[in-house]
Amino acid sequence: MDEQIEQLLSESKTDCFKLIPLTARYSELLSSGNLKLIEEYAKRIEDTCHLWETETPMIRGIRLFSDGMKSYFNANFEASLQPLENAMEILKGSACNDLFAMANMFYGRSNRSLGNLDISVRHFTVGMENLDSNGEFAIFKGLGYYQLAEIDVYINDFEAAKKNYEQAANEADRLSHSSGLFRAYNGMANLFLNRKDLEQCKLFLDKSLSIEGLTVSQISRSYCDLGVYYHNKKDFINAAKSLKESYQLRMDSNLKSAASTSLINLGKTQLELEQTGLAISTLEEALGLCVKYKSNAKLMACHQLLAQAYAKNNEWKKSSKFYTKYDLLQISLNSTQLQNIYDIKNEQIQKQKAIIEAAHKEITDSISYAKRIQNAILPSEKLIQRYLKNSFMLYKPKDVVAGDFYWVQEKNETLMFAVADCTGHGVPGAMVSVVCNNALSRSVREYGLTEPGKILDQTREIVIQQFDTSKKGEVKDGMDIALCTLMGNTLKYSGANNPLWIVRKGEVLETKADKQPIGKFETSSLFTTHTLQLERGDNIYIFSDGYADQFGGEKGKKFRTKALKTLLLSLQDKKMKDQKTILNENFENWKGSLEQIDDVCIFGFGV
Repeated sequence: MDEQIEQLLSESKTDCFKLIPLTARYSELLSSGNLKLIEEYAKRIEDTCHLWETETPMIRGIRLFSDGMKSYFNANFEASLQPLENAMEILKGSACNDLFAMANMFYGRSNRSLGNLDISVRHFTVGMENLDSNGEFAIFKGLGYYQLAEIDVYINDFEAAKKNYEQAANEADRLSHSSGLFRAYNGMANLFLNRKDLEQCKLFLDKSLSIEGLTVSQISRSYCDLGVYYHNKKDFINAAKSLKESYQLRMDSNLKSAASTSLINLGKTQLELEQTGLAISTLEEALGLCVKYKSNAKLMACHQLLAQAYAKNNEWKKSSKFYTKYDLLQISLNSTQLQNIYDIKNEQIQKQKAIIEAAHKEITDSISYAKRIQNAILPSEKLIQRYLKNSFMLYKPKDVVAGDFYWVQEKNETLMFAVADCTGHGVPGAMVSVVCNNALSRSVREYGLTEPGKILDQTREIVIQQFDTSKKGEVKDGMDIALCTLMGNTLKYSGANNPLWIVRKGEVLETKADKQPIGKFETSSLFTTHTLQLERGDNIYIFSDGYADQFGGEKGKKFRTKALKTLLLSLQDKKMKDQKTILNENFENWKGSLEQIDDVCIFGFGV
């Protein structure tokens, strides 16, 4: 007796929707291998469904599904197909998507047992697509991955099998489902066995056997797999011992279809032990079970081994008969079906590709729109030329959007301009840049500041306040920046890590920045304002570190600050627009085929 099923049976008499968790619990019970209990509850679920005078699609679908599963677990696979097919037809398009998924998955299981592997893959795929990972039948998601992995192993697609077994284990682990974890570990052992990695095979067999509360069905399977493991190690004595124990457990539990697997492997081992007569007897018994339960894939193995056994006995006529039967089944199972399976896999790849492309387009469209927003925040080249005619702005984002930004404001006849380098690049950097750009503008508009050092002090306070997420942990995002104001020939500068360069009479005069960022910092202090008098012929530059840090050249090294100084010195007889062109060409040539590693921003103007 199952207390949960008993309670749900009682509740289902007055609430038809309780039939759904009832069916889920019944489906889980099926893995116990208790055929008597399975049949009893199938009958009681059917009787409960009949209590409802008006059979909705859900009620009729559950009744048919229960009937199909009962046949499946009696190893009457052919008899299970029609009720499951009817259930799928009734439940398709209904609100009971999980039940529709389950009908497909059990239809796939029956077809796999019958050797119809392509049909099996098709219905498992449909079932997996429709099964809610967090619904009443969530534990069967892992079963779906496991079943697909088993078929992958059979067709020697080991990479696909490994992924599916791992997914099965992840699902079982997520739901703390010990039976699902047993299946996944057991399957991985089988995978490594097929790949001739016996050490990994034994590791996963031991892991599967270490799981608490294993059923007789699961223990018998482990003995069978241990037998195959020992066979591959050429320890045929222990192989035969394990396989006999597996066979006996399965027969005692009326798991006769599974018992045929134990017999097939035992017969194979007996052939290695030169026990030919015993092997023929074992394989003939296995053959009878395979015929009874229409297990075509196992039937093919029986025919092949019997052909080998009779050949060892010099019974060539019988050997030839079984080889012929083997060849016919092999053509059916390994040719037509194999092509169909890979057609289904290709369909899935195309579906996944379409989903990925749609998601990529959505993300790309969003980033493109974000670029439009970021461009709207940045001053136009026309505006910069209006204030500083002899100037250039070299702006090269690493990605579509950037963490670097440039900024221009005019207040009380004072021109303010800056180049900033925010934490990160791409989308994260762009998000930080919006916060920092806004903080800079607020410091001028709301607080009326025009002195560079004080602007940076206030900007830092605003940025820290914006990123104050003490409830979720400290955020240290912010920016490095070089900020200047210009009134007549008087230039004032303040910097957070980023310097100011003035090229004058063949040398670079550097005004160093304060060694602190705009943002949270352990030893913050007030920013320094430097006042400089410009002379005719001076060229002034502020920039981020992206240009100097770019890898390239023949040895793939950084360009470096020293080389940038030398390059700028060589350009002093050039107009600003020509300097921009040369700087850009030099950057591209230096970078070559290497990836751009950071955003690049250089602002220059001449007096």
